[in-house]
Amino acid sequence: MTRLSASILSADWLHLGDDIRRVEEGGCDCIHIDITDGHFVPNITMGVDITEAVCEMTKLRTDVHLMIDNPEDFIHKFANVGADMIFFHAEATVHPFEMIKYIRETGKQIGVALDPATPIDTVKPYLHAVDAVNQIAVCVGFGGQSYIEATDEKIRELAAARKELGLNFEIQVDGGINTGNAHEKLALGVDTLIAGTMFFESDDVHQVVNKLK
Repeated sequence: MTRLSASILSADWLHLGDDIRRVEEGGCDCIHIDITDGHFVPNITMGVDITEAVCEMTKLRTDVHLMIDNPEDFIHKFANVGADMIFFHAEATVHPFEMIKYIRETGKQIGVALDPATPIDTVKPYLHAVDAVNQIAVCVGFGGQSYIEATDEKIRELAAARKELGLNFEIQVDGGINTGNAHEKLALGVDTLIAGTMFFESDDVHQVVNKLK
């Protein structure tokens, strides 16, 4: 089943509630919340308070994507305000099993995110312990970028590893997704398309969703 996740990094911040309602009513399945700290990536987006507000205003699944240093210090904070799935970056910790343990203790779903240049082999030892893998297809932390085509091979590797190991983790792709390339990414084995511009800059979200589903 194809899932569509709307990344609020591209929403209108002065009308965030209206934008979230628009993509919810338009048929999106998830809200994707990018958290950056100015260290792991060179910009700052949003934090716990915005996440809490978003979680309170939507019935959709909320995926919190932690693009931050020391993510273990914030797991419980985001879990406590209502996040449904929490992603840590493979590159942000040398103790991934501890990160997985922290998230599992909160009762939330566990996600791991990978930069475009990070090999799939990095996460193979703990694919059995996560609910989702978010393969980033752009330079992390900035919206409106073009898809990095080399990401296709990584998605194929993830899909092959899932089949080979008999696992059922969700494969997400994040960045540079549009109506022109979405279907080819789904054909590679992607379950969830994450996009911001494609949804929030559309005059008819429902039409975009119908085209993709």
